[in-house]
Amino acid sequence: MQQNAHGAVRFHSRPDHGKVEAMVARLGMLGQEHPVTGVTIWRGCAVVHLHGELDLHNAPLLHRTLIDLIDGGCRRVVVDATGLTFCDSVGLGVLIDAFKAMHACGGGLRLAAPDRHVRATLRMTGLIDILGVRDTLQEVLDEFAV
Repeated sequence: MQQNAHGAVRFHSRPDHGKVEAMVARLGMLGQEHPVTGVTIWRGCAVVHLHGELDLHNAPLLHRTLIDLIDGGCRRVVVDATGLTFCDSVGLGVLIDAFKAMHACGGGLRLAAPDRHVRATLRMTGLIDILGVRDTLQEVLDEFAV
């Protein structure tokens, strides 16, 4: 793996390199409001790193990123919520849609390290078990990666 001028990661794995690299390159040009700070590939999983708030305003940006990863051939996606401080119903909807899309193509999506507020929302909605939420990114990768 190498980083380009935007800090995006260049991939050396199974997904369609051209599609995924183009998507990651766009992340560097979208500005501060984008909830995705980067995407890395680790042991066959695409790891999407989030920060800030995931809400009505910026959830479509995450949705586009996840769909681009799926279209690019990624079949295992880990959403690293370490830097996520808030997630509303629209953000939850994006995660659910991506989970369903991954499941439909034989893949999977997991969520790692949400803070206590996001975790409480996931627990109240019943998504904490569905999304395979774990306390740390490493726990998810150890369980989910090949």
